[in-house]
Amino acid sequence: MQLLIINAQNSAFACDACGCALGGFNFGIIPQNEAHFVGLKYSRAHFYADMMHGGELEFSNDLYQRMDFMGRIALKERLQINAILPYMYNRMNGSHEKEQLSGLGDPMAMLNYKLIDQKGNPMDAWLHNLWIGGGIKAPLAHFEYAQSAQLINPNFQLGSGSWDYLALANYTSMKNRWGINLEAVYKVNTANSQNYRFGNQYNTQASVFYMTKKGNTQLIPVAGLYHEHGGQHTFEGFLQGNSGGRLTMAQIGLQVQTGTWMLHGNFQNPLVQDFNSDAHVTIEAKGRFSLTLVKFIGKKSGNNVFTL
Repeated sequence: MQLLIINAQNSAFACDACGCALGGFNFGIIPQNEAHFVGLKYSRAHFYADMMHGGELEFSNDLYQRMDFMGRIALKERLQINAILPYMYNRMNGSHEKEQLSGLGDPMAMLNYKLIDQKGNPMDAWLHNLWIGGGIKAPLAHFEYAQSAQLINPNFQLGSGSWDYLALANYTSMKNRWGINLEAVYKVNTANSQNYRFGNQYNTQASVFYMTKKGNTQLIPVAGLYHEHGGQHTFEGFLQGNSGGRLTMAQIGLQVQTGTWMLHGNFQNPLVQDFNSDAHVTIEAKGRFSLTLVKFIGKKSGNNVFTL
């Protein structure tokens, strides 16, 4: 298995608190094989924020939706290039402001190398695989920020306006029909042309999965924990309030693969959240959902490293 590693003055700041922009790296568990693939991933995240301002309650419901166009080129058995081009649809429904933005986001590309490669039958012995990689995000999407009029917050924008850099590690082990997956991705953000810099971000997750087959269909239920952290943003070198924080979520999912097609659904529910908000501000993350469809291409597209 391979887990690819592969938001205003007033109250419109919900997703500014944490790492929404990092969500595009969590694809679900994808079989390790030598095939290329193309795919689509739909994901959504919901945030709520409120504050008392002049004796009046102000609030914002922010919905972040994205469709990732994904692709993989298997250069060699241990070397792969992964690329993502997101299409974003962000909607803010607040007491004093209603906005929406849609369009292409910032594309990302990563080069992954399989450091540990054990093939075989997991019914006989523990098998271990480890991927490491690095990549880059390019500032293709539009970014606009005005310090005097922050009703459209920075993470609400379609892109960051900056060149950013990524590192990942992914470990999978399996014996019999049970397996574990541990993965982490770290993103280093740089300042954009408007001197705004998003805080560095990382996420980690630990999952347990169970592999079974019914005829030619492979079923893999998955359960685990997900944690993300976003550093505080800066503007012209000064830390920005109501930005950055940490969030831990429980997650469950199901992956179905038949032939050269794979479908993976995943739901995450918050357990612990701690955002860098002011004392009079409340920021709350809600549940998240994603659905991924992948088509494998190549002679060995149906072959999994962990063969039952």
